[in-house]
Amino acid sequence: PDEIATSEQLYLTGLHLEQYRHATWCALDYYLEALRRDPMDVRNNNAVGLWYLRRGRFALAEPYLRTAVRVLQKRNLNPYDGEPIYNLALCLKYQKKYDEAYDLFYKATWNAAWQDAAYFACAQISAMQHRWEDALDELDHCLARNWHNHKARALKAAVLRKLDMNAEALAL
Repeated sequence: PDEIATSEQLYLTGLHLEQYRHATWCALDYYLEALRRDPMDVRNNNAVGLWYLRRGRFALAEPYLRTAVRVLQKRNLNPYDGEPIYNLALCLKYQKKYDEAYDLFYKATWNAAWQDAAYFACAQISAMQHRWEDALDELDHCLARNWHNHKARALKAAVLRKLDMNAEALAL
């Protein structure tokens, strides 16, 4: 990693290593080298957070994801890329910090790329909290973006049953 000239190339090299699951080189080394050079780099903070998130190391992932979101939202509360917001919400959900996770998932719904996944995650939390009407509304938004989301369709059927809307659940 120390031989690569730019943070951009460090990030892209790390992505390549992850994508092709390189057997001897670790993507994390490249992301961390980029962060050594620029600790506020959004993409590399997000990448490190995701690296730890995928390995179930949520407490280690959280500060990197928080940094990515903080920098991303410094000048724009609705940034171009919503991925770090969604990833931080997911990290918090896995740590059972449901209220904060819900707020961040909902924030991620503004971004078209993350809209169906974020609405689905909101609906999951709403259902866990027995807020059936909220879950139904969130599932409708999710399915408007991606009708083929089978998990959302299954959850919607369950929510409809909880709301005694058995005919609608059966039809779905």
